[in-house]
Amino acid sequence: MIKVKLKELMWDFEVTAKEISQKTGISENTLTHIKNKKHVNIELDTVDKLCRFFNCRIQDLLEFHKD
Repeated sequence: MIKVKLKELMWDFEVTAKEISQKTGISENTLTHIKNKKHVNIELDTVDKLCRFFNCRIQDLLEFHKD
């Protein structure tokens, strides 16, 4: 299972979905969906934009857990 750690990054950086949306072009609805859902499909372009925004590595945003 892959866990998306967007909520944790937002908390650490003290940033809102609106702020991320304004700087990345990712819609607030998409960000809210990614942040709150356990199972979500994320386009690689979105992952790229989020990693650039947070200046982080993919593994800081996505975490793999063996079932």
